[in-house]
Amino acid sequence: MPTNAPDMNLTNEANQAAKTFVHTLEELNICGGIRNVDTQYQLIQIGEQLVPATLNYAEYHNSYVCSPYTAYISYAKDELSLLKRPLLENLLSGLMMVAGVFLKLGKLNQTLSINNWLVSTNLLPSWNPTDIAQATQRLSEQYPKHSLSIRSLNGKQHAQLIDTLKSQGWLMIPARQIYWFDAENRQWWRRNNTKNDQALLRKVEAGKLPLQWVKPDELLDSDFKSLEICFNQLFIEKHSHYNPQFSEEFLRQMHHKKLIEFHSFRDDSGRIVATIGLFTQQNTITTPIVGYDTDLPKTLGLYRLLMAVLLRLTYERQQPMNLSSGAGSFKRARGGEAVLEVTAFYTQHLSPLRRWIHIGFAKLLNRFAPQMFEKHQI
Repeated sequence: MPTNAPDMNLTNEANQAAKTFVHTLEELNICGGIRNVDTQYQLIQIGEQLVPATLNYAEYHNSYVCSPYTAYISYAKDELSLLKRPLLENLLSGLMMVAGVFLKLGKLNQTLSINNWLVSTNLLPSWNPTDIAQATQRLSEQYPKHSLSIRSLNGKQHAQLIDTLKSQGWLMIPARQIYWFDAENRQWWRRNNTKNDQALLRKVEAGKLPLQWVKPDELLDSDFKSLEICFNQLFIEKHSHYNPQFSEEFLRQMHHKKLIEFHSFRDDSGRIVATIGLFTQQNTITTPIVGYDTDLPKTLGLYRLLMAVLLRLTYERQQPMNLSSGAGSFKRARGGEAVLEVTAFYTQHLSPLRRWIHIGFAKLLNRFAPQMFEKHQI
């Protein structure tokens, strides 16, 4: 079988998941599922594969999961404090204000985002060059005033796809740095920090800590409000309100329809105080849901416990894992390999001005962003 031929079992599973996901969002009316997402949602076909796609025009208030402007400007401003360099933060903030004016002029948000599951990391199918070329032509003709975009590409998983897209005229714009845990060379399992986290998890299993590991089939219907609160405390209140704001009912439906696998920790009072959601597609694990009660003492090690569960499951299942961005020093200490993630844009059918702005922005970020991500571990 050619290396770029999709595995039909994976394709069928992904197609069914895409149908279920889109149907669920339709039932919840999108904003009822993810409160800060305003988009037109649909299924599109590339080759044999069905994928969800979002269609936007401006919607600058949107979460970064369907707003490139938010991802590159609004969300990035919220995260500048992580640099802990006031002068650099002020300089970058000023540059972002200028860039934001040009990106609005270039209508960066007017895009059809392909394979967009409205989570931090989208897991991409195996598309062959012919299918990509045909879909690019069809979709650019169907949406002549929209760019086409694909989030969550990285050189570790998608080197061949990136080369194909480049050869067909797509731009690659750096987005962030993600952390990769390989399925074959699993040296990360032998790291001291990983071992210490596993020792902490064994204390929970032995009843030596006032916590209970709650497996997916042990969740109660009443637990999902706590899951929402845990996520919001970490990602909305502590980081940025531009992160997707998942509702209790969205999390409940993702669980019942087996699209996201939740592992949680319950305290002695019976309350869920930490949770992690595994989203597995294309034989790869990622974690769009992570959260815990940030008011509890750090000595309880809730984030460490969540990562211990995740790494144990990744090791036992012998699957690769994309641990997304953020908490760079923590993930590196556990063997995560830093990898540049990019967003691909196709703009050749757009006006000269819009093409020029996209190309200029791509050149600017390719020149400076990778070094900044690496230096500051963000």
